[in-house]
Amino acid sequence: MEEQKRLKERCPVCGWESDLRITPYEVPYFGEILIFTAFCERCKYRSTDVLVLSERKKKRYEFKVRRCEDLNVRVVRSSFGRIEIPELGVSVEPRRGEAFISTVEGVLERVRRVVEMLAASEEEHAKKERAKEILRKIEEIKDGKECMTLIIEDPTGNSAIINER
Repeated sequence: MEEQKRLKERCPVCGWESDLRITPYEVPYFGEILIFTAFCERCKYRSTDVLVLSERKKKRYEFKVRRCEDLNVRVVRSSFGRIEIPELGVSVEPRRGEAFISTVEGVLERVRRVVEMLAASEEEHAKKERAKEILRKIEEIKDGKECMTLIIEDPTGNSAIINER
């Protein structure tokens, strides 16, 4: 696979000349992908996206997390992928520039950070309690005491949950 390429482009936020890095990457059971990372030194804008080089159709992945080892399963989400965890009542809608490669535990950490941030700004008692309940469940899942289902839907087919099961 080729080495990373670096290009210069105009930042979409401030117009300053910024870096665009294109990194080829081989993902087991998935194939070759390109990771695009844009970063502006001036305004600190950052954007990441993933492009699968092979042709894909709309995909829906479901993975049941039953034990601690399942937290290490690889997750690839393109900027078009929607994530859902029904047991937590959580869905993460796609946003431009929000692609990532992580693990199930990494996805839970992203959810935890957002729930903590929302809980800190929330004034309504019932919503604060709901946030505490979600955070408690996340810890129980990470400790192997609770199960969860991770669902990814991607109309481009560029997201995946990579596991041998």
